[in-house]
Amino acid sequence: MKRCDVCGTFNFKKNNYCTHCGCYLVEENICPYCGHKNSDSSNCCDKCHNEIFPLAIADFDDLFTEGNLALMLNAKISGIEYRDILEGIFKKLDYVEITGITPKEKILQIVTRFTPVIPKSSGIAHGESANVFILFDDRLEDSLQIGAIVHELAHFLLFELSVRFLSNILNVKESPALKAFVEFVLTISDIKIMNEYYAHTVENRFIPLDYQNFSSFNKCLHEIGDIDFEQLNQFIQVGNSYAYDVVENLEKYIDDNLRELILLQFRKDTPDVNRDVIHGYDKSVLDDDKKNSIFIEWFVSYFYFLFNNKEAREEVEYIKKKFENFS
Repeated sequence: MKRCDVCGTFNFKKNNYCTHCGCYLVEENICPYCGHKNSDSSNCCDKCHNEIFPLAIADFDDLFTEGNLALMLNAKISGIEYRDILEGIFKKLDYVEITGITPKEKILQIVTRFTPVIPKSSGIAHGESANVFILFDDRLEDSLQIGAIVHELAHFLLFELSVRFLSNILNVKESPALKAFVEFVLTISDIKIMNEYYAHTVENRFIPLDYQNFSSFNKCLHEIGDIDFEQLNQFIQVGNSYAYDVVENLEKYIDDNLRELILLQFRKDTPDVNRDVIHGYDKSVLDDDKKNSIFIEWFVSYFYFLFNNKEAREEVEYIKKKFENFS
């Protein structure tokens, strides 16, 4: 059987399109690490040599072990591995057909290749990412909805990249326990600063200059209070570096023509937005080895913290239940 990447429906192996949602079915035996298609009989990937169907970690006692701690402490994602992982994530867009009429419809067709996108019924935030779906406020002008959806897609893509990093390092399948740990780290107050800067940077590439802002990034800075300037610069450099790679891949689909349609939508809507920009930080782009090394160090730090602190795992257990409910 083939499982549809979009709606989750199981289809017969001979089917090329999902019987439920009609989306193209990605072929079976795709390596979860590098995206290479292998023969049906392969257990290990012909390209990167990882197990195609490794074990999954079901609970935190199996995740936070001395063996896994050793793997984390010695972890490294090479530039080649990183590019293979990126290719595997964006491979889903190879099968997207952008047939929507409005720019919002076209953006939704792109984003739903990665995760469901659902209108939300409450709250003042323009959008939210639960890492199992994206929520957006459909009461807003279409232009603001587009910005919010792209912003939350950026969050989801960094989450997906992080999960694949850890799957690669620990040689395990993705699981609710692994995803819960990743979400825990990415939403920790200091790492969240980087995450919000990164998501705004991705969003701002695809919306007009007059509407670009860093509101949620500045909100995080205000909430955390004092922060070392060098540490903040590092967060911005890492966020900017991952944003650069995500934008580079998204531009193949949110191309010049679609960006022109988005610009026209903003001109039509003329939404009322407070431009909240930032200045004075080092926005240089780090090379793959440098940014991945720093990023993994953050995960190692919190892995070590949870390895030594079972009580602190209660919050992560709560997050894990969310992923179990949607698996």
